[in-house]
Amino acid sequence: MYPETVEIHEFSTGIRPERTADGGWVSLGFTGQYMNVTLKGIPEVVERSIANREFAVTEGASTEQPAIIGRVVGTGDNTWAVVAVVTRGRDEKGRSVSVYRYFLAQGENNLRKILAWWEDQGRPKFNPFDIKTVGQYESVDPTSFHQSKFDEEAKNLPIETTEPILLQPQQYSLETINILAFRKFNILNKIQPVSWASDVEALEKPRSFQIIQPASTRAYEILQRAIKQTPQVSTPVVGDEEALKSAIRSLMNSSQVKPDAVKVIKEALGDKQITSEYWHTLFDGQGAKTAINQKIYSSQMVRLITLRAMVIPKTIPEFLTWLNVKAGKNPDENETISLNFQSAVGKQFPKYQLTEGIKLLLPKLLQGDITPELFHWLFIKGRAWDVCRSEFINDVRYDLQLIYKHFNSGQQTHTFSFDALKFQKVTWQKIIGSWRAINGGYYQLDDYLPLAQLFEQLHEYDLSAYFYQVSERKVPKDVFLAASPNPSNRPYSLTFLGLTLERDVTLIEGVINYFLQEYIVPIKFVIILSLILSGTSFVIGSQFFSKSQTPPSTSPNPAGQKVVEEPSVFQMPEDKRNIILIANTETNFNTTKTALNKLTEEQNPAERIINRQKMIEKMKAILDVEFDFSLMSKSDSDNITEKQKSQQMFERIKLSEAIYSYQKRNNIQNVTGYIKDGDQTYNSLRREINNN
Repeated sequence: MYPETVEIHEFSTGIRPERTADGGWVSLGFTGQYMNVTLKGIPEVVERSIANREFAVTEGASTEQPAIIGRVVGTGDNTWAVVAVVTRGRDEKGRSVSVYRYFLAQGENNLRKILAWWEDQGRPKFNPFDIKTVGQYESVDPTSFHQSKFDEEAKNLPIETTEPILLQPQQYSLETINILAFRKFNILNKIQPVSWASDVEALEKPRSFQIIQPASTRAYEILQRAIKQTPQVSTPVVGDEEALKSAIRSLMNSSQVKPDAVKVIKEALGDKQITSEYWHTLFDGQGAKTAINQKIYSSQMVRLITLRAMVIPKTIPEFLTWLNVKAGKNPDENETISLNFQSAVGKQFPKYQLTEGIKLLLPKLLQGDITPELFHWLFIKGRAWDVCRSEFINDVRYDLQLIYKHFNSGQQTHTFSFDALKFQKVTWQKIIGSWRAINGGYYQLDDYLPLAQLFEQLHEYDLSAYFYQVSERKVPKDVFLAASPNPSNRPYSLTFLGLTLERDVTLIEGVINYFLQEYIVPIKFVIILSLILSGTSFVIGSQFFSKSQTPPSTSPNPAGQKVVEEPSVFQMPEDKRNIILIANTETNFNTTKTALNKLTEEQNPAERIINRQKMIEKMKAILDVEFDFSLMSKSDSDNITEKQKSQQMFERIKLSEAIYSYQKRNNIQNVTGYIKDGDQTYNSLRREINNN
């Protein structure tokens, strides 16, 4: 006897809806959570069935008319009847999206009652603005609404086959289709669950249905071909496939990790017949693909996707993206669930499997598919991959040592044995191919900057310095000093694994270093100079800058000779200081250097005998500055000393300040402190040189 009332609950695909002018809606994206839910917790068996794509129509295949799918899921007292109404909607860009509204009631015999009630209510479909809350379910009397009759023509339909029965479009009513599914269920000794679909264009898993009624003739042909197709993934010979599936379900469904379940996974990982593709089918069978695509974050799905990343290493980047890890911030609820799971399972998991994942991930880091911060997240204490940290670092050292020994012995690039490396060939191939150029300091590989940043976060400063040198041809000061056996500002270079590491020397350090090496300077002057150069004001002795800016002397000069005074100073305004600093960036100063070189080569045809040095002297006179053009033109590849580097920086400042003053004096429209071939400053200088 049926109970007097049936509780019909519902929930829908979670979207961020926006109401349209015509009263409809568009989706601004999926939320990852169900909406309009009337029961406190969605039954696990229902959630798993949805995750397994057992209600899924092929994306884009739903028509304007909703597709209706009915299933009985679960066993015993945990059996639920579920009807899904699939509607085609649109997002804000007009793209098609399939959205689902599920109606469910506990008990296998309640499918027909849900159908009868649904028909009586006017066939409600997905509507994000039909707001429902927990506890707002429908309590209905099965006798209170009209029920459709069984179509007598369906009595003679052969239903003894285990294959899905494909009906003609619009052949039978939903009630008849439901009765056919139950009859088939009973005839086949209940080996197939009650399942049917009506008004569908295409289904993701057509073979999981007993009865299918297509929406059109074209849909009939599509479904017919799909049913006949052989599954694409061949199933390997597995000792106990059900035990493996059960182990995955056990680990995903409980916060308490069972060692026996982990043991089953470990043994399967040692079976070479089980391919990555097959592992994917197992995890997708539990809803992994759906959780990723629809951003479903139930605790079961978080544990499932975490386990998948540990078992299938190539999925680690997808796992980190899906989990939305925010490196350096407190973990949210989903991340906490994953961390607890990693902590419990990681201790029992085979280390070699986790290590393989890290090694496969390194090329992804170099390609920019994963950030240094996320890579570092895997190594934080408590993560499953933390056990690989030491081995990872040691293997990197081993490979770099191997590279150094190869080239230090005089061997050539083409004789390098990649088989001896701990990591994949692609990881170090660029370094090996460019080793001599990198070691010479005139070539860099930007790809390796993420690796420098990763090792900086891991506090492995020598390795960080190595990869900064490879990627930027200089090492940040803090990293260099941390890597140096003598943590002080000098020396500015050291050698590690055959590579000379050059510390990045700032403009301020260069100027101060010049003073310290060129003059005996009181310590208080060094402190003042540091404060001045760091931004309080930009104070430089006038003996180092243009003559036009030396304050006029008030002392008598009867002999008409130049008076040598104590070095006077001037304060450079902030806007001028900023222009000079920008003019001294590598790109802008190289532009100046190129322009000056061209000017020294352009001679007045009437004065062919003028040599390059005289042209330079003319330029100095016009700019009203003394500077060492030869030193200023040298590059790092010329092996200049640290003292020369410091003086070079100072010479550059002098020249930039002189160009700035020249531009001001001559009303140059764009005052930049540097010269560009063909610009107004260049042409003005060219005219003056030719006229003098």
